[in-house]
Amino acid sequence: MRSPRQGEIPMIIDEKQILRVAELARLELTEQEKKEYSRQLSDILAYVEKISEMDTVNVLPTDHIVELYNVFRDDLVREHDGASALRSMAPRFEEGHVVVPIIIEGQE
Repeated sequence: MRSPRQGEIPMIIDEKQILRVAELARLELTEQEKKEYSRQLSDILAYVEKISEMDTVNVLPTDHIVELYNVFRDDLVREHDGASALRSMAPRFEEGHVVVPIIIEGQE
């Protein structure tokens, strides 16, 4: 973890906070895990603090790392004979519907 600047209070996650998070997550932690997670979370918060200090005034916002664009096709009505292909594959086909065996009781 970086050293705090003069007058700055370091963000330290103590054992009490680790225990609270563990309780909320229904986790049982060993003493070693409590110490390790305290250190790791303190390091993460220090890193986030460091990033938040960056000057991003002239940085354009992005929603993708690479520029992606949708390629749309024309929405045209076309003839499609999928029903006859489906009809030939279905074991039973009645009134435009595939008929299948009942698998949920009480749904007759």
